[in-house]
Amino acid sequence: MIYGELEEHLNSAINGLDRLYPVYVVHGSDDYLCESAVKMLSKIVEDDFATFNLSKFSSEDGVDDAIECLHTYPVFGQYRVVILEIAQKLADGDRAKLKSYTEAPDETSVLVLSCDAEIAKSFKGKSVAAVDCKTLETADAVAQIKKLCAMPPVVGIDDAAALELAKRTQNAMSRIVSELVKLKAYCEGSISAEDVCDMVTADFDFQIYELTDAVSKKDGDTAFKVLDVFYKNGVRSMRILNQLYDRYRKMLHAELAKGLSNDEVGALLAMNPKAVYHLRKVSSTYSQVRLKKSLDCLHALQCDVLSGKRNESSALQQAMFELLLI
Repeated sequence: MIYGELEEHLNSAINGLDRLYPVYVVHGSDDYLCESAVKMLSKIVEDDFATFNLSKFSSEDGVDDAIECLHTYPVFGQYRVVILEIAQKLADGDRAKLKSYTEAPDETSVLVLSCDAEIAKSFKGKSVAAVDCKTLETADAVAQIKKLCAMPPVVGIDDAAALELAKRTQNAMSRIVSELVKLKAYCEGSISAEDVCDMVTADFDFQIYELTDAVSKKDGDTAFKVLDVFYKNGVRSMRILNQLYDRYRKMLHAELAKGLSNDEVGALLAMNPKAVYHLRKVSSTYSQVRLKKSLDCLHALQCDVLSGKRNESSALQQAMFELLLI
């Protein structure tokens, strides 16, 4: 299941409409969502009995204590929850012990494994539920933004503002949360799209994303508006040209590796999986032929600048016109 389905699943289980899994494996590229998912799962234990029935362990200390705790009957409450954080590769012996437990788990305990996607692959089966905390889709990020705005201190936020915040943060919940703290403090009563544009800085990667997205749609007006923002911020033309080349190179790799997950492509390209998600959103609007032509165009213009055949400003302008026409 994905993060957005976890709360509904737990509510259904509490009301007897669904069953709790003995093991939940929490992983994903959004650290905030991973932490939030673990907190939700810890609430399986009633607050009054959390001192007795909620335990946290780290795999750095081995897994024996965690497994022993799982086999201990809960005090007063119905379930015992054991959270095991796996920050690094497990020793073979520890991995074997955990796999053995997941194949015959204790019925009165819930094991929550917090780990990365690669480790998560080791734990599968009918007793295991994977909770994928990947970067949210834009609609889900907007829904989370509105939910956060409804929490104290309560502020209103219109649809355009929520969408703008999601776009500028590339749906990264950690940054959304930190930006909302600032927006709530300075906006009286309600957050507007103008407030978001004024107070939430679009980082360089986001601006490059906007530029390539506009070019992919052959939206010259938007592309040159983004380019103007770069100029006003003092970004050199050659840096933009180099970043465009790097972005198109990665988009071509992403399209050639459609069978791989975001995590796998991220490992190949040394990118965060959530950045791969946004990369693929743009690359999916291109054909592989168009990406290759765009890449060749940018490479030729880079060579022209480095060989002194043209200056970097005119090379970037030429790149923009050619990319819009390809």
